[in-house]
Amino acid sequence: MNTPESPKPPPLNMPEMVIATVAGVAFGVKTGNYLAGIFIGIVLGVVLSLIGNRIRSRNKD
Repeated sequence: MNTPESPKPPPLNMPEMVIATVAGVAFGVKTGNYLAGIFIGIVLGVVLSLIGNRIRSRNKD
């Protein structure tokens, strides 16, 4: 009988999250608008993660 392969772990998005966090904090500290910095960090993290996942999946093929 064939043993099922273990599922591959999801890709880590650590570099994208670090870049987004640093950019959001820098914007918040520089402008004094911390809420906008949080929003920018979250949005930038999501966008960079989507782009990174697309690039990684394209390189696998």
